[in-house]
Amino acid sequence: MPGLLFALLQVALASHPTPPPTHAAPPNAAIANDNRASAGRLAKGVFTLNLEARDALWFPEEGASQPIPIVAFAEAGGLPRAPGPMIRVPAGTEMRIAVHNALAVPMRLWGLQDRSGSGLDSTVIAPGATQTFQFRADIPGTFFYWARTGVRPPSPIPGAMTDALLTGAFIVDPAGAKVRKDERVLLISMFADTVSGFGPKSARADQEMHRELIPRERWFLGAINGRSWPHTERFTYNLGDTVRWRVINASPIPHPMHLHGFYFDVHSRGDASRDTIYTTSRERKVVTEWMPAATTMTMTWVPTRPGNWIFHCHIVTHISDASRLPPVSGASSTSSHMNHAENAMAGLVVGLRVLPKGNFALAPQNATRRRLRVFITQKEHVYGDQPGYSYILQEGSTPPAFDSVRIPSSTITVRQNEPTEITVINRSKATATIHWHGIELESYYDGVGDWSGWNSFVAPPIAPNDSFVVRMTPQRPGTFIYHTHTDENTQLSSGLYGAMIVLPPHGVADTSERVFLLGIGGPDDSAHAVVNGTMTPAPIDLRAGVPHRFRFINISPLESHTVQLVSGNAVQTWRALAKDGAELPPQQAITLTSSVVMHPGETYDFEVMRAKPESLKLKVSSPETIQLRRAGLAKGLTRETLPRSIIEIPVIVH
Repeated sequence: MPGLLFALLQVALASHPTPPPTHAAPPNAAIANDNRASAGRLAKGVFTLNLEARDALWFPEEGASQPIPIVAFAEAGGLPRAPGPMIRVPAGTEMRIAVHNALAVPMRLWGLQDRSGSGLDSTVIAPGATQTFQFRADIPGTFFYWARTGVRPPSPIPGAMTDALLTGAFIVDPAGAKVRKDERVLLISMFADTVSGFGPKSARADQEMHRELIPRERWFLGAINGRSWPHTERFTYNLGDTVRWRVINASPIPHPMHLHGFYFDVHSRGDASRDTIYTTSRERKVVTEWMPAATTMTMTWVPTRPGNWIFHCHIVTHISDASRLPPVSGASSTSSHMNHAENAMAGLVVGLRVLPKGNFALAPQNATRRRLRVFITQKEHVYGDQPGYSYILQEGSTPPAFDSVRIPSSTITVRQNEPTEITVINRSKATATIHWHGIELESYYDGVGDWSGWNSFVAPPIAPNDSFVVRMTPQRPGTFIYHTHTDENTQLSSGLYGAMIVLPPHGVADTSERVFLLGIGGPDDSAHAVVNGTMTPAPIDLRAGVPHRFRFINISPLESHTVQLVSGNAVQTWRALAKDGAELPPQQAITLTSSVVMHPGETYDFEVMRAKPESLKLKVSSPETIQLRRAGLAKGLTRETLPRSIIEIPVIVH
């Protein structure tokens, strides 16, 4: 079917030859669309809107960088918007939308229709032509509309995407429902460039972009509501607010979206054609939610601790400063201090501010805190000519050697409700941080250098030969991650990650459980997927008739891994226990086929119990995203069709 659609698109576009160039007026600058207000006019149950597609200039970093030529939607007579104008109506509204193509090329448009059918139709609009769409919007949900120019397939895919922002939110509210004024719509865009000369700024940036399966000359810029961090809108909330977001991934690339400091509830998932609203029994509590290309999500969360937090994609190249645009000629920094959060990250990041009640202050010190010491270490030539890093928990009275490395890093075990103090001592040559992924703690200790905290009281990144004291009182038992939030593409691939296990208040380490950290072994082209730091993990011994808890963590920079428990070629079963450290409700803690796709930043817990002695295998299948980045694209391969590496771990049941 995709091949047929592509062929039809080629025929349709060929029937509308590009007219000769004209001396048009210079394009307008597009307004970054915050998606707070609906375009058009709603009166007596009828919604009318006149849209235009036209050339525009996009400033994703406001005035800090050069503009990008794009094509964008605008209301007739108004300025273009990036992304396009939001359409928001109650169910049952009669829709009358006229779309004018002011571009010099044909445009194919999707999404301006009701979602009661089995799929979406599309319409080719010739240069200078206008097409009117009339329908009744009956199905509530979070949707979007989009258009594409040129001869390309009918969904957003990487390319020289001047039309990457030619999309807009389409929200249909339940009839009679009161729309919350504080609900926000976040639309994710990814712009790819191959011709403008922007491109990666450095060899390191070029290496980072490689990991996205992008040819060497191609480069990506991510934006949320038309802006790239640190220029994305900062959201401010009060303690105890119920925050509701509709997140739309209108890009061609999946994004694992991660919220720092808090769990969020997922209420619906969908795509451009349908939205599945979950019943209470199906809603999920997570800190990281995988959003495939062209999908949507509604979510709520409640800020219970003040300070600065972030919501971001957990694929490191999507938050890397390597994607930042070249600065405006002559621009220079006015500060001698590099703000790590604002200067070392870019792209798909949103800053969140939770207002304190009164003055911001840390919780009083607790003299009975359990005290731990963790050392950041570095050893040269661990990965070819590149160093390895690790977090090593001091055991006993003697600190680890300066050049000792433990990959993966030490597993840190703490207890629910037990005040704990962790002194982090940086003995490496690199500035580093620790983010306590999924742990509910005070903002100051969250691990985003120069951001975590409040106003001028923010935590710095940990410089070489410096230290930082983290205080936490874990609120729930479960499986968590701690990892670097500095130079993630290098440090995360080189060992700066580990498991954090929170036990119940009076719990002891359970010898029947097993921990599996899925990562990437090194920052260079020879890296492969690893489990617990190696491509050849030791066999797993289990006891028949005894329930074993398997704790899975994926902390790869961008790779997703499929994990299966198999006997011969037959996939077995296990019982779901937890996601992202949160125990599942009884109706979701059920026996399932033992196959799970682990995305970056996710953890899963399963119970494995075998009735009798036998031999099994834990199979970890990973895309060869690194070795085949160029070859894969040259062969027309995608993430789904890339060859995969397989790690098989013997499981012996005694």
